Amino acid sequence: MSHDTEFHVHHDSDAAVGRRERLGVRLLIVADGSFLFSMIFSYFYLRNLDVGGNWLPKGVKHFSSGAAWMVAIPFVIAAISHRMGQADKKTRNLTSIVTLLVLLVGGYIQLHQMANMPFLLKDDAGIVTFNGAYASNWVLMAGTGVFHYFLGAFIALGILIRNRTTNLPHELDLWRQRTAQSWFTWCAIAAVLTAISLSII
Repeated sequence: MSHDTEFHVHHDSDAAVGRRERLGVRLLIVADGSFLFSMIFSYFYLRNLDVGGNWLPKGVKHFSSGAAWMVAIPFVIAAISHRMGQADKKTRNLTSIVTLLVLLVGGYIQLHQMANMPFLLKDDAGIVTFNGAYASNWVLMAGTGVFHYFLGAFIALGILIRNRTTNLPHELDLWRQRTAQSWFTWCAIAAVLTAISLSII
């Protein structure tokens, strides 16, 4: 059984393939961004409206602002790590590993926070609900973080495997590194915006 590590693409040029892939990622970022900005708008709208004091009912605990930044910082490190690998091909294997590990750790932190939410309310029937509008908004934003971590880790793993097993044409490799950087940069921006929002309770 022979193993051919040479990468073969369609009959289009590498630049055409790269542009098409970049467009797909940019459309995903636009869709994801519209969803994120609507959540941020809802967060501040409900916070300022605070009907009947139900934004954060009296006695209900909340996450500290530091908890939001603990989830945001791994995204920033991942974006910087990938950019370093993009700039210096010799370090790309190492930076790909760092990017993947940082995203896995960040994902674990996000899931750990979701498993230990301090604002759950259990009624007499044993049904658990979110206590207040802050809680509902926090869960939505945390879900966005999980999505970003999951997709980011998947992309980082793909880059790591491809770096080690496949010989891409130089131009296509550049396009794919830049396209991945677009996603990592967006995730970092989204995480910082989310952290800023959740810091204002």
